[in-house]
Amino acid sequence: MRKLLIVITLTACWLTMYAQESNVDTYLAVTDEQDANTFAVIISNEHYKHEVPVPYALNDGAIFKRYLMKTLGVPEKNIKYVPDASLNDMNYNLKWLENIINVKDGEGRAIVYYSGHGMPDEDSKKAYLLPVDGYSTEPTSGLSTETFYKRLGAMKSRQTLVFLDACFSGAKRDGGMMRSARGVAIKSKKDAVTGKMVVFSATESGQTAYPLNSKEHGMFTYFVLESLQKSGGCISLGELCDRVTKMVDQTAMLENEKKQTPTVSASLGASDWRNWQFAPEKAKRYETMERPQLAVSNTPAASTTANTTQQQPTQNQTTQPKQKRSFLRRTQ
Repeated sequence: MRKLLIVITLTACWLTMYAQESNVDTYLAVTDEQDANTFAVIISNEHYKHEVPVPYALNDGAIFKRYLMKTLGVPEKNIKYVPDASLNDMNYNLKWLENIINVKDGEGRAIVYYSGHGMPDEDSKKAYLLPVDGYSTEPTSGLSTETFYKRLGAMKSRQTLVFLDACFSGAKRDGGMMRSARGVAIKSKKDAVTGKMVVFSATESGQTAYPLNSKEHGMFTYFVLESLQKSGGCISLGELCDRVTKMVDQTAMLENEKKQTPTVSASLGASDWRNWQFAPEKAKRYETMERPQLAVSNTPAASTTANTTQQQPTQNQTTQPKQKRSFLRRTQ
């Protein structure tokens, strides 16, 4: 009996340690090196004023920032983290990135991360990033990926890396459809990538970017974070893309019985993109951390408005299912 209790206790301890070490949010590789020439803009849009929320988008952005700082050594002053961003917020922070990268004159590396709704224009088939104050039925309220890529491609960067945990088919993260799509998935146009830029997107055209509910992240983002965690930051972009694509493809089919295949778009100036390194050396230690607390959003009314819309639908709006939310809460 005593031996059995010892076995049970040791097993419980092992499972606890394994759970801690497998949690990408709280168990991170930590580097002592500083990467002063990398600059990043992180936009995580979860609480929309006129559309349903994007489950876990705030988690995505907050933890991605943590990996930039802790695992890759990017100073916090080099990162603009923008939760629940309006169109003005998005344009303002992209302008900051353009200015700082151009001042570095070829020495700076830019990283842009976006988690939130994407949307298609049904008529032109153009793709847009949707700010929290945007309407999925009105393209002018969003930021077109065409404009987005042109701005980033014109920067004098050493490397520009874009992560998009969004889809542009008109689908929501829960698999339903946004109002603009009228129940039909749309294959949006693929915009050209220029400069020295690589865009790593969560889906192929017409697919849905699903959440991984058990991990409280977008599925694409989770496997990006896990790859950085397991590699200690010392991983090439080619290796990361191969692993994330494989894991998302398999997991989406197992979890949702649907295809989700991440895609890579590289400019002619980034022909060596598979060899781009996130960090030159693996972080020498791992640390267990508390979950981060989110700062006050620039648009505090967004969450309240979205919640009210969910609870009190109008006559022209169907009642939406209860949405899974981030564990990160906005402080008032």
